[in-house]
Amino acid sequence: MKRGFRIVPVCSGDAGSIYTIQLQGEVETEFDKFLINKEVAKEQDSLSRLVSKLEAMSDDYGFESELFKEEEGSRWDYVVALREGQLRLYCLRIENVLLIVGNGGVKTVRTYQQDPHLSASVEDLQEVHKVLMSRIYSGKLHVDRHTGSLRGLLNFFNDR
Repeated sequence: MKRGFRIVPVCSGDAGSIYTIQLQGEVETEFDKFLINKEVAKEQDSLSRLVSKLEAMSDDYGFESELFKEEEGSRWDYVVALREGQLRLYCLRIENVLLIVGNGGVKTVRTYQQDPHLSASVEDLQEVHKVLMSRIYSGKLHVDRHTGSLRGLLNFFNDR
């Protein structure tokens, strides 16, 4: 991902907020692309359970680390995978109250690196993590530790 992006809200519940990424010049968000992916749609039962998990986390549980497969990216970023059957949805888990969902798909290989689409999904989130954390550390973006909402500059079009 070498172009700008914005972070857009998906939903907010009592236990946390979910956001996603919209790449510059695109209509669909990365989460939308995941939901309309033909291979993902074939896994309808798993997809329904995965979406229900997201809703329950946002409303009731928060985004506790044990609900995800940790360290999908490197040990230095916050990339995690939400798994259901063969489905993988790659996310950035920030605190227990904020989740930024990216893209993903059906994992049919041993490691995500062996699938170009899954690998690109993780790499995109790694880039998002870098610029997002830079903005948080600089004070231009704030995470509300109670609601998970983001306040500040959510457009990353000029950070490249």
